[in-house]
Amino acid sequence: MIRIWGIINNMKKVLYLFPLVLVFLFSCSEIKNSPMTKVKEDNYPSFNLPDLKGNYINLKDYSNSFVLINFWATWCAPCVKEIPSLNNLNEHFKETSNFKMIAINIGQNKGVIEKFFIDKSLSIDFPVLLDENMELSDWNIQAIPTTFLIDGSGKIIYKIEGEKEWDSSEFTSFFKTIIN
Repeated sequence: MIRIWGIINNMKKVLYLFPLVLVFLFSCSEIKNSPMTKVKEDNYPSFNLPDLKGNYINLKDYSNSFVLINFWATWCAPCVKEIPSLNNLNEHFKETSNFKMIAINIGQNKGVIEKFFIDKSLSIDFPVLLDENMELSDWNIQAIPTTFLIDGSGKIIYKIEGEKEWDSSEFTSFFKTIIN
């Protein structure tokens, strides 16, 4: 009986250490170092969409720059909630020549978006493009907001879904590391 009790006590010690081992393993993973999910496959999607002024913008216009592309809609509460932090992130990097930001509105027309900005007293301080007919299926958007980081060659290198605090130190440090 004493021998069994000794085995059980040793197992308790191992069980107490198990959560610590898990914390250590997760702290060393890529997830800790990257607030966005690394995209491993080669995906070079494109777009040629109008902005709110009617000017067409192509992703190729941003070659040699990292581009953060945020897909959103006015009816999406998380999308709307993250607009101020996206603006702050843009302000933080506005002097950086190789980092740009674009918002792509999904399925809404110019009038709806302009009315939304007026009604909410909001603005987006970087280009807003219109994908009224939701033609960008090669981007494989499953939820909005969805945000991609594109490298200078036009390849998707990171992706993340959901509302984020884009101006947090976690994201600003991450982008500084990537673009420098």
